[in-house]
Amino acid sequence: MPSASDINPFADVSIGGSMGSIGAILLVFAIAVIILGMVGFLIYWQSVKKKYWITIEVSRLIGGKPQRVAVYSAREVMFGRAGDKLWKVAPKGFFKFNTIKWLSVGKLQSAPRMFKYWIREDGEWINYIDTDIDETSKTMGIRFVNEDMRLQRLATERLLEQRLMNKNFWEKWGTTIMMLIVFLVIAVCMVVIFYQFGKVIDKFSEVASTNAKTSEILLKVFGEKFTSTGLNTSAGGTGLIPVA
Repeated sequence: MPSASDINPFADVSIGGSMGSIGAILLVFAIAVIILGMVGFLIYWQSVKKKYWITIEVSRLIGGKPQRVAVYSAREVMFGRAGDKLWKVAPKGFFKFNTIKWLSVGKLQSAPRMFKYWIREDGEWINYIDTDIDETSKTMGIRFVNEDMRLQRLATERLLEQRLMNKNFWEKWGTTIMMLIVFLVIAVCMVVIFYQFGKVIDKFSEVASTNAKTSEILLKVFGEKFTSTGLNTSAGGTGLIPVA
């Protein structure tokens, strides 16, 4: 029957031992880091999916025909202290480090959680529902450049640049660095805990083996003593008589 030490993967690991022991420790450390990395990946992915719930489909006129040029993800960001919101548009995928564009909240929804935008001739993004915004604007005689709206957009971009875009190294990567440090600390703690737990299991196995041997010796000695005492009773002695 296998003992507890036989199923303990850390029984043969010893600090300061051979290169094989060091390799085993590094292997356990690598496995712990991989497991923590996978857990962190799942948590981050769920957080990204929850935040970037808006799908932005971008189209423009190419070759005289409306064509879709890109699909992005977006999230709502509080702007100012009056409850206003903006949409932060990022690439469609796992990593959301780059910001494609800042948009006002869309009003025309084409599908659940999806909004379509048209890039006009002047580069402006317009929320629409399956229509040629350039042709409609020309037919209605709308001027593309509105001075008040252009000044408001420039002021908004400057405020965003000051508050959100110009970040130092720690503001941009501080959270990621702290998460990596936490994962490394947890991985080291797991290795130390498993190593010490293996030593404790080995000690318990040795104690159990010693107790078993001691019990066998005691049973053997006292059994011979009881037998010899029972045989001497015929000569007038007294003692214990074993049961037949």
